Amino acid sequence: MFQRLIAGLIGTVFLVTGAYAAENKPLTEDQAKRFVATLAAVDALGDSLEAEGKIDNLRIEQRPKAGEPFLPYSNAVNVLKEKYPSDHAKLADAVKEQGFSTADWGHVGDRVMVAYLAVRMEEDDPDSMEMMSGMDRSMLDMVPAEMRAQLEGTFAMMDTVKNAPEADKNAIATVKDDLDKFMEEDA
Repeated sequence: MFQRLIAGLIGTVFLVTGAYAAENKPLTEDQAKRFVATLAAVDALGDSLEAEGKIDNLRIEQRPKAGEPFLPYSNAVNVLKEKYPSDHAKLADAVKEQGFSTADWGHVGDRVMVAYLAVRMEEDDPDSMEMMSGMDRSMLDMVPAEMRAQLEGTFAMMDTVKNAPEADKNAIATVKDDLDKFMEEDA
């Protein structure tokens, strides 16, 4: 479930091609590895939620909003806890094997995904960030309202990816291939 939502976001980033909440401590390689080790179990839980028709009730923001931190995994954990406490408990069991509480897992997932998006954009289209940085944000006032929301999301995504800490991008280097494979399989 969480991966499908994030996979959709990644597709949006590549098609459209400082709002990043970070703790003082950088993401570690160990955290990234343990997060990736949870993905199969979490995806199975997502499949179960989807089969039960619960996914539609989990409204999770898949794109960053201007001026707000982008926290897709943390937000998903919070919504799951609020709407489906028994499924939240299943998530807790799934991530506990790797030493995470659900809150810690969500926070690490947010950081892993932002770093992953940044690395993928740098690899797939290194000129896109420069091009997007050169866009004049005042043009938002000149576009129709329905396009404005999309452009605001693009600018927010650009800021999110641009502000991904270098230490976080380095921390996911050893799991990037695993993340690529997982995203491709889950797309």
